[in-house]
Amino acid sequence: MPVRCLGAGGDATAESPRRTKPVHDEPRRQNVVAAHPSADGDALLDWNESPIGPPPLAVKRVVDAADRLHRYPRGLLEEVTALAAAHHGVATDQVLLMAGVDEAIDMTLSLADRAFGLVPGFDGYPDRAAANGKAFHPIPLDADWQPRVGVPAGLGSDDIVYLAQPGNPTGNLLSPAWIDTLRETAGYVFVDETYQEFSSQPGILARTGGPQPGLLVYRSFSKAAGLAGIRLGCLVAEARVIARLEPLRRFMPIDAVSLHAAAGLLEEPAFMTRLAHYVREGRAELCGLLRGSGLFAEVRESETNFVLARPDASVHAALAAVLAEDGVRVRDCSGVGLAGWLRISVGTPEDHDRLGHSLDRLARSHAERAAA
Repeated sequence: MPVRCLGAGGDATAESPRRTKPVHDEPRRQNVVAAHPSADGDALLDWNESPIGPPPLAVKRVVDAADRLHRYPRGLLEEVTALAAAHHGVATDQVLLMAGVDEAIDMTLSLADRAFGLVPGFDGYPDRAAANGKAFHPIPLDADWQPRVGVPAGLGSDDIVYLAQPGNPTGNLLSPAWIDTLRETAGYVFVDETYQEFSSQPGILARTGGPQPGLLVYRSFSKAAGLAGIRLGCLVAEARVIARLEPLRRFMPIDAVSLHAAAGLLEEPAFMTRLAHYVREGRAELCGLLRGSGLFAEVRESETNFVLARPDASVHAALAAVLAEDGVRVRDCSGVGLAGWLRISVGTPEDHDRLGHSLDRLARSHAERAAA
């Protein structure tokens, strides 16, 4: 099957960061969470984090506010809501800040009796539906990771459909016409645009001209915003829907650190453009690296900050062992319905060099065994 990856694409500016190698300390490979400094020695290509670090203004806002953490974040929620609304081109009463996508799912499940979602797809949708006591109905994907059906059987006005656009873990785009068909039938369609900034296509709000009846759009501060260490996103919808959901939030629902970080990011929106360009450029490099190794049966095109690759069955186990030994972390997608596939984040040039070294080492070993 032909292998194709998106190139740099998008808006390149003179301010776009160069893909140069950062300096790291000697690797200290321990089985700890990625946000802990002792994991910095590993090539962290498993959780789709920013390869250029966090937004400088976000860091400054957090540091400057550190001596006020004994205070409640009075006014900060309103400040960030206004900044987020301006960034997305909507009114402030059409935005609701959320403590990550899980909270957004939990709250929007209150609008419907049942949930529908793609399989394979983001596991948070069925997990949160189960946690909230709501039935989850899978919409199966075909071999090209597109829906096998038009309107799912039984879908109606009391239901909500959860879609990631671009997809996670598939990394591809769904047809806008198919999404529109769902919107004509379902009570609500939740479009999760966590990876939108890396895509070659505009988001759904640009296409629809803003919030529409039954349309819920989630935007994250984790990926293109470079703030995976905070749990924050925003839901964009009609004002009447936001007004219905807002009373469900907790008192002081977003912490001061997250709000200050988001405010700094939204005061420096060019950071997201720079990071998106960096990722698109690195995505093409990563695709070429995987393809050139000769170890993968398939490498899929991506619209996100990661690449999906399926190792040849003869090297799958050995590849996992080599990557673990070399401290190169990637995501095995077996748990999200893509058995045999790896999700590999776009990293720094140094991360890609380390991955390439591991692939070369395995390729040489595999060739020697084959020749013996």
